[in-house]
Amino acid sequence: MALGTAGAASGAATIATAFALTGVVVAIARGTGLRAPLAWLAAIFVVRALLAAVTEYVAARAGAAVSTALRRRLLAAWAGAAHAGSDSSATRLTLATAGATSIEPYVARYLPALIAAAIVPAAAVAALVFVDWQSALVVVLTLPLLPLFAALIGRTTAEQTQKRWRALADLSGHFLDVVRGLPTLVAYGRAERQVGDIRAVGEAHRRASVRTLRIAFMSSAALELLATISVAMVAVAVGLRLAHGSMDLQVGLTAILLAPEAYWPIRRVGQEFHNAADGAATLEAALPYLDADADADGAMAVEQDAERPATGAPEVGVHGTEARAGTGVGVDRLVFGHRHRAPILDGLTLTCPPGSGLTVLTGRSGSGKSTLLDLIAGVRTPDGGRVVAGSAHLATQRPLVLPGPVVEVLRLGAPDATEVECEESLRVVGLWPALAERQGLQTRLGDDGFGLSAGQRSRLALARARLSRAPLLLLDEPTAHIDVDDADALRGVILDEARRRRVIVATHDRAFLSAADSHWELQPEPALPTPSAPSTADGVSSPGSTTPSPRNGGTLSWWQRRPVPDRLRLASLLGGLSMTAGVALTATSGWLIVQASTQPVVLTLLVAIVGVRAFGIARPVLRYAERVVSHDAALDTLAERRVGVYRALIPLAPARLGRRHRGDLLTAVVTDLDDAVDEQVRVTVPWWSTLIADTCAVAIAALVIPAAGMVIAAGAAASLAAARLGSRAESAAQHDAVVARGASLRVTTDLIDRLDQVRAVTGVHSPLDPPPLRAVAAALDRQGEAERRLIRSRALTLAGLWGVLTITVAATMLTAAAGLDAGEVSGPLAALVALTPIALADAWLGLAEVGGARARARRAELRIDDLLDQRPAIVDTGHLTLPDGVVPVTARGLSASWGDRQAALGPFTLPLLARGVRSQLTGPNGIGKSTMLAVLARQLTPTSGIHLLNGLPAADVALADARADIALVDDEPHAFAGSIRANLVLARPDAGDAELAAAISAVDLGVWLAQQPDGLDTPVGGLSGGERARLSIARAIVSRRHLVLLDEPAAHLDDATAERALTGLTAQVGTTIVAVSHRPLPVLDVPNPGVEGDTWRSAGNHPGRPVSAR
Repeated sequence: MALGTAGAASGAATIATAFALTGVVVAIARGTGLRAPLAWLAAIFVVRALLAAVTEYVAARAGAAVSTALRRRLLAAWAGAAHAGSDSSATRLTLATAGATSIEPYVARYLPALIAAAIVPAAAVAALVFVDWQSALVVVLTLPLLPLFAALIGRTTAEQTQKRWRALADLSGHFLDVVRGLPTLVAYGRAERQVGDIRAVGEAHRRASVRTLRIAFMSSAALELLATISVAMVAVAVGLRLAHGSMDLQVGLTAILLAPEAYWPIRRVGQEFHNAADGAATLEAALPYLDADADADGAMAVEQDAERPATGAPEVGVHGTEARAGTGVGVDRLVFGHRHRAPILDGLTLTCPPGSGLTVLTGRSGSGKSTLLDLIAGVRTPDGGRVVAGSAHLATQRPLVLPGPVVEVLRLGAPDATEVECEESLRVVGLWPALAERQGLQTRLGDDGFGLSAGQRSRLALARARLSRAPLLLLDEPTAHIDVDDADALRGVILDEARRRRVIVATHDRAFLSAADSHWELQPEPALPTPSAPSTADGVSSPGSTTPSPRNGGTLSWWQRRPVPDRLRLASLLGGLSMTAGVALTATSGWLIVQASTQPVVLTLLVAIVGVRAFGIARPVLRYAERVVSHDAALDTLAERRVGVYRALIPLAPARLGRRHRGDLLTAVVTDLDDAVDEQVRVTVPWWSTLIADTCAVAIAALVIPAAGMVIAAGAAASLAAARLGSRAESAAQHDAVVARGASLRVTTDLIDRLDQVRAVTGVHSPLDPPPLRAVAAALDRQGEAERRLIRSRALTLAGLWGVLTITVAATMLTAAAGLDAGEVSGPLAALVALTPIALADAWLGLAEVGGARARARRAELRIDDLLDQRPAIVDTGHLTLPDGVVPVTARGLSASWGDRQAALGPFTLPLLARGVRSQLTGPNGIGKSTMLAVLARQLTPTSGIHLLNGLPAADVALADARADIALVDDEPHAFAGSIRANLVLARPDAGDAELAAAISAVDLGVWLAQQPDGLDTPVGGLSGGERARLSIARAIVSRRHLVLLDEPAAHLDDATAERALTGLTAQVGTTIVAVSHRPLPVLDVPNPGVEGDTWRSAGNHPGRPVSAR
C-alpha cells in the first residue's frame, strides 16, 4: 500500500515536472519572466526529493521485511519436516542466504518499477491527450511494443537464471564440502590441487552469471532503444509541425517532455529485470517448501502416540517424573532406502514394551541402526510402512554442537533448563571438571564442538539428553568415544534414565544387553554382488583433481584478454560516453525544438536531427557495453579472489579454522567477497563514468555560456562531495549492518548445515520454535534494526543529492536567462544550456548508491581480513627432504596447544616409532591423545619437546615432504560429495581400479561395493559412521604411506568388523600404525615379525589417569 501510494505520488510529480520545465524553458527562450515558473519547478523538485527519500526508505524496508519473512518461513518449514532426501543442504543454504537476499532488490527496486509502470504511462498518455492528441496517438501505438519485447526476452532470462542458481548452489555446496574436508585434503597434500576445482566451479558460476546478465542487459538496452525510437518519432512530428508553424512552442515542448515519461517506467523495469530474475527464481524455488509447510499438519511422517498430550507438552523432566504408560515404540513393515540403491530396511517390524525401560539395538556396521533411530525420531520419512512413537530426543553419532557457550548447547534440547540443572547434568556425565578449568558453562566451543575431544562431545550430548523432557530417548553409540574405565559410569547414567523413560540405545557395546528389557538386532540378508558397468577413471574429477578452467579455452573477445584494471578503465569510459550521449541527447533536443519554433529552413535542422538519432542510439548501446565489460571484469576478479581466500585458508586448517563457524567462512568466501568485489561495478565504474559525463557537460555548457559551465562544475563537485559525505555517514551503519548480516548468515548456515541433527535434538513438528530458530530470529531482528539505520542514512543522502540537483538546475537556468538577456546567446542555445543539468539527474542521484556500496565494500574487506589475519598453527620453515620417508619417528616431552589461550597438553614421550610398529594410545577424555596425533601428523607445532622424523628435526623438514608420508584417519572422517573413486584417489591419484577395489575389500567393504549401482563411480551418500571410518582407512591403504595415524577407528564398528578392517590395514607391509582408541584393539597387539617396540607407555600432565600406549 505504501509503495503504491509513493509510486502514484512520484508519477504525478514526474508529470508535473514536465509542465513546469516547459514553462521555464519557454520563459528563457522568449525572454519573459522566469521567477514564477522557476519557483514552481524548484517546489516540484523539493517534493520529488521528499518522495524519493520516502520511497527509498519504504521500498528498502519492504525488501528487508519480505526477505526476513521468507528466510524465517523456509527455516521453520525445514526444521519442522522430516528429511525426504530430495534436495541437498547446499540448495537449501543457497535459497535461505543468497536467495532470500535477492528478494530485497526484487521488492525494493523491481516492484516499485512495476508500480510506476502501471501508473505513470497511463497518466502521461492522459496528459498528452490533453496537450496534443496526435503525439498521444504515436505513444499509444508504440508503447505496447516495449512489454512485448520484454516478455520475449524475459523467457530466455528465466532459463538462464535457473542455470545461474544451480551454479551458485554448486559453488556454495562445493565450498562447504571442501571446508569440512580441508583437514583431509591438507593431510594428503591435495589442498593446493583443489585450487583448480575451486577455480573451475567459480568459473562456471561466472559464465552462468555473465550469460544471464548479458540477456538482462540486452533486454534493458532493447527497451531503451525502442523507447528512444518512439520518442524520436514524436519529436520528428513535433519538430515538423513547429517548423511549419502549426504548433505552439509550449505545446510542442510539453509533448516532447511528456513522451519519454510514458516510456521511462517500462525502461526502468527492464533495467531492474536482472534483479527481478534472481528474486523470481527464489520465489519459485521456495514455493514448494512453503506449500509443504502449510500442509504439514496432514503429512506427518511419524504417528504420534495417542496418549501423548495434544499440545506436545513435556512429560518427562530431569527430576525423575515417570514416563506415562502407553509410551510404546514400534515399526511395522518399515521400508527405507537411499535413492537408486537397495533398501537398508525392508519390511522391518519391531516393538518394545510400553513405559520406561532400556531397548538395545545392535547389528553390524551399515545394517541400518542409525537410520532406524532417525525414522523413529521423525527425522527421516520412511518409503513404506509405519512408525509409532512418542516425541523423542535423539543423540546422534555426531553430536549437535553449534558454536557458542556450553550452556546454549545444552539448552538446544531443554530451552528451560536452569544453569544449576545444566551444571548438575555435566557433573553426572563427568564433563564438569574439564569445563570448570576453563569458563564453566560459558566455555565457548567452536564448529562441531572444536575445543572438546570426541569423548567429551559424547558426554556433552548425553548431558543434554538428560535435560530433555522427551518421553523417548534415542542414543546412537553413546559410549563409542568413551574411555574403557569411564564407560561403566556412563552406562550407569543411561540406565538411570531408562528407569524414568523409554531409552533405545544403538550400540556395539555388548555390556548394555544384560540390563535391557528388550533387544532389537538388525541382521540384513547378505546381498549378492550385482554386476555393474566397468569403471574407468576417465573424466572423473576427484576432490583433489585440477579441472581445467573453462576460461582458458574457447574464444575470448579482445577486451576479455585485457587485464582487469584495463577492462575497468574501458568500462568507465563506455559508461561516461553513455552518460554524455544522454546529456547531448537532451541538450540537442532542447535546441532542436526551440530552433524549430522559429520556423527556419528544414535543411538547417538536419544535422541536429541526425545528432539526436545518433545520441539516442549510442546511449543504450554504450550502456550495454559498459555493463557487460564491468560485470565480466568483476566476476573474473571474484573468481580469482575466491581462489586466493581458499589458498589463505589452507595453512589455517584445521587448528585455526576449527574455532570459526562454517557460516563465517561461507560468508567470507561468498557474501563478503561479493560485496568487496562489487565495489568495481557499483563504485569505481559509476564514479569515473559520472566524472567523465560531468566533464563533458561542463565543457558543452562552458562553450556556450562560461558562467553556466562554472555552475554545472560546482554542482558536479557538490554531488560528488554529497556522495562522499553520505558514504561516511553510512559507514557506521554499514559496519553494524555487515556485522549483523554476518551473524544472521552464520546462524542460518549453522542451522541448515545440521538440519537433521537439529530436528533430532529439538523434535520434529514441535509446536514451539526450537532454540536454533529463535537464534536465527534474534539475529534477523538485529540485522533488521541495523539495516533500518542504514536505510535512513541512505534516504538522507538521496534527499541531499536532490537538493544539489535542484540548486544546480535553478542556478543554471538563471545563468542561461541572463546570457540571453545580455545578448550573449540565442534562445535555442540558452535552452540547450538550461537542459544540460537535467540530463545529469540520473547520474547524480545514482551516487547515493555508490556511496553506500563503497561503505559496504570497505566493511566486507575488514571482515575478510579478520578471518585471514591469523597466525597458522604450523609454519613451513623447513627445507630438508625425506627420500626414505618419515619413519622412524621420535617424540620426547612433546606438549602442544590448539590455541594461544588454551593450555598446552602434555608432555608426552613415545618410544621410537620404527617401521612396522603397531601401537595403541589410550587414556581419559581430554588428556590430549588427538592433540598428540595432530603433532605427529604435522598439523600442530609442539610448544616444547623433541620431534624427529627419520632422525631430522621435524621443524627442519619441508612440511609437504613430511606430510607426504603420513596418512591420517580422524575421529569423524569426512566423505566428500563425489564418487567412491574420487574419495579414494585423492590419497594417490595414480591408483588403479583393481587397487581401489582391493583396498575396499581389505576394510570389509567388498560386499558394500558390489551393491553400488555404478561401482566405484557411485556417488557417496547415506554412509553410516562405520562405513565412513572404513572408507577412510581404505584411503590410507591406497596412499601407501609409511605412517598411519588412526583416531578412534573402531568407535562405530562392532568388534568383528573392526578386527577385519584393521587386519586389512596391518597386512600392509612396513606400515607403522599409531591408533587412539578407548576400546582395546587386539589386532594391533598381534606381534609383527621382525619388529621390536610394539608396546610402550607414556604419561601426560592430566590431573587424572595417565595416557597409556600399548
